[in-house]
Amino acid sequence: MTSIFRRCHNYIHANGGLQKAEAFHEMLKLIFCKIYDEEESTLELNFAVDPKEQRSESGRRRLLENRIKPLFEKVRERYPYIFEQDEHIKLEPIVLAYIVAEMQYISLLDTETDVKGAAYEELVGQNLRGDRGEYFTPRNVCDMTIKIIQSMFPEQELTNLKVLDCCCGTGGFLVSWIDNLRHIIRAQEEMRRSRDLENKVRSRVRETCSRNLFGLDINPFLVRTAQMNLFIHGDGSTNVFRVDSTRSPGEWSEEARKRIPYGKADIVVTNPPFGSEVKIDDAHILDRYELSKWESQNIRASMPAEQLFIETAMMFLRGGGVLGIVLPDGILNNPSLRFLRSWLLRRARIIASIDLPKETFSVSGGVNNPSVLIMQKFTKDQIQKAEAGIIDENSRVFMAAPRTAGIDKRGKQIFLRHPDGRELIDENGNRFLDDEISSVPDQFMNR
Repeated sequence: MTSIFRRCHNYIHANGGLQKAEAFHEMLKLIFCKIYDEEESTLELNFAVDPKEQRSESGRRRLLENRIKPLFEKVRERYPYIFEQDEHIKLEPIVLAYIVAEMQYISLLDTETDVKGAAYEELVGQNLRGDRGEYFTPRNVCDMTIKIIQSMFPEQELTNLKVLDCCCGTGGFLVSWIDNLRHIIRAQEEMRRSRDLENKVRSRVRETCSRNLFGLDINPFLVRTAQMNLFIHGDGSTNVFRVDSTRSPGEWSEEARKRIPYGKADIVVTNPPFGSEVKIDDAHILDRYELSKWESQNIRASMPAEQLFIETAMMFLRGGGVLGIVLPDGILNNPSLRFLRSWLLRRARIIASIDLPKETFSVSGGVNNPSVLIMQKFTKDQIQKAEAGIIDENSRVFMAAPRTAGIDKRGKQIFLRHPDGRELIDENGNRFLDDEISSVPDQFMNR
């Protein structure tokens, strides 16, 4: 499926006269049409083309006008939170016919969620290069963070925890939460010997995500991308909103304000945009933040976005809630940021600090020295004690520095090798990815 998705997207980009982002959106529309057709058709599928139709101009035109256009109209009606009512298929009939011919023999409904998800995520990764500090968070980083945080809660509580990514990008952290939650739900249903196991698991995942999984992002392209990502992985897609989360909730949509109030999230996981070009200098925004005034006589004229997102995340968390956040390494050791660390140590307990390999974000063009911080927000009583200088002497910080990320600086996969340089393989000839990031959760749980 991954190769089919890639081939179709590249064909649209090369032959449809569209930029990569536009080609990606057209591909999204057709994936939705394909899923809708499989769900609703009882006899003959509309998302199909025979060789004779594909070869003739009139046949290709009939495919577009009589089958695909009506399908997309129904898709728009079912998913108004993803597609605008004036959107339409932009592809020429000859391009459309090629895509339909490529996709008609696969079943998106019957394909396992993991396979669909992997195909979609590769497609997303091809279209995000971090032009404005927005990076595709590598899956191993998302999984590592989610597994560590999930291990901090009793398993029976996980389906009731409210989880938010306040600058969700493509939805990688939320998807990782869904996939790890699915394994837990499946194990529970297997213990109960549930009938119709897969439908039961799918239903529980969908209901749990619709209740408890939320995402915010300012970029409409990324919002739509995340909605589709969550939809393919099990859902929660209706809970992703286009919002600038650094602004006051009074400036959000009414629905976002109602669904995602401050102080209610059990978990926030996020990879905020960061870099020298991503600064916030709007005094209206800065005035809302303690950090803009902390250990300073005046409001700071500007602040890097990632610094404000630390406080933003804390606003969403309840007391005792947990934050997992990707940050540049400088926040932890830059002398000029002592004020930020001073504020942070009065607002939260640092649970874990993981220095990621510099190659981690090489595929998406991201930061060279990233870290993941995992923190637990103080309750009001704990904040008062911290501000009074009362420190928990028994508090320990888990630290890790995995050396490999499964890729080199060019983004090419690397594999484990014997001392003589030969690749390590199992009895079936499979290689082992050289990825120490994936082993960090076990180290955390066995500390």
